[in-house]
Amino acid sequence: MFMFGRRVSLDLALLIWGWGSWLGVNGIFVQLPQLVQRLPEQWALGSSVTVAVQIANSGILIYALVRRFLPKITDAMFIYGLLTVGTTALFLNAFLYTETAYVGSTERSVTFIVLTVFTAMVGTTSSVVFYPYMRNFREMYLSTYLVGEGFGGLLPAILSLIQGIGGPPECRLSPDGNSMEAIYPSARFDSTVFLCIVASICATSIISFFFLNNYSGFDDERVSQDEKKELAKENTEVAEEAQIQVSQESMLNSYWMGLFILMAVINMFFNGLMPSLQTYSCLPYGRRAFHLAVTLGTIANPVACLAGVWFKMAGGRYIAAMLVVSAGLTAYITATAVMSPTPPLYQETSGAVIIVIVWVVANALISYSRMWIYSKAREGGTKPMRVLGTIGQLGSALGSFTLFWVVNFGNFFEQAQDCPMPT
Repeated sequence: MFMFGRRVSLDLALLIWGWGSWLGVNGIFVQLPQLVQRLPEQWALGSSVTVAVQIANSGILIYALVRRFLPKITDAMFIYGLLTVGTTALFLNAFLYTETAYVGSTERSVTFIVLTVFTAMVGTTSSVVFYPYMRNFREMYLSTYLVGEGFGGLLPAILSLIQGIGGPPECRLSPDGNSMEAIYPSARFDSTVFLCIVASICATSIISFFFLNNYSGFDDERVSQDEKKELAKENTEVAEEAQIQVSQESMLNSYWMGLFILMAVINMFFNGLMPSLQTYSCLPYGRRAFHLAVTLGTIANPVACLAGVWFKMAGGRYIAAMLVVSAGLTAYITATAVMSPTPPLYQETSGAVIIVIVWVVANALISYSRMWIYSKAREGGTKPMRVLGTIGQLGSALGSFTLFWVVNFGNFFEQAQDCPMPT
């Protein structure tokens, strides 16, 4: 069926395939409010997950090696393998996430972290594999794929809201009488069920891609080899023109250096600092506040990105204002984490409301600002985009590994006891 010159069934297939890219990673992040109760890292778990996502960038290197030494493996074959590995890792994590091992003298969730790395490889590698595959279809369908990516954040967040958090723990005296034990009320379903559902949704992405890659009914919407060559020629000419302009301006001028530094700093905070500190910032206000901050923040991210896709981008002054507000919100987030377990208003309902709003607004503003920076870099052609992507990844890695060390080996952040022994 066609609508407005589009094949609706192809849109649906692209939507379902697209949500498989970041669905697994987002599913794990929104499940952190449940997992911190079960895994030995407890409040430091977020820092371990962010490092796992950074390690998953090795998937790009694997793809490059496959292209170099196994040229017979097509992008479609690699996508099948990537989606299968990510989905299988999620299913395994559903049943093995509580398995731990000692690293030195410290108990760690080794199985959970390793499987999270394989799950995250789908998302981290999608930018270099999934986007090029979209060249097989008419350009107008790219927006559908991007909407699908957005659903990869929305679906697990909505599922997490349905799951609930279970309320505050009940404190009981331990059998030896020397401590208090926290008995957590059950959510509507546990992490095993949640991860199985997310993995099942990821499996639909594999089925959808098989349909995309093999269904002859989509042939009219595919780009022929001649059209690909013509499009590649046009893109090359446009890129060369932009490249000449960038070369004449020099990428060391204040404009480009400002964009690069800005992206590095934003990614350092957004992908490194904020996920690592969220438990310390939110949990003092209660498990429900943490749950809402994570899930609603996850929803705010794709919504802000989709706004950048569907509507005209805001001007530079508005972005500057957004970044100033974001800096203030990030400072508040950091302050509440450092002051944990007794941040401002931690015993008040207003404090919980404020921290949730701060996290949601910060996620939305930073996500939109990153979209704006990418759009500006795209105007300069291929070289600025590559440099921006590289510097952004370096910023993310720097933030993630630094915060992992600070959270796990420093004495800057303190975890509250759910059930302290009465004095």
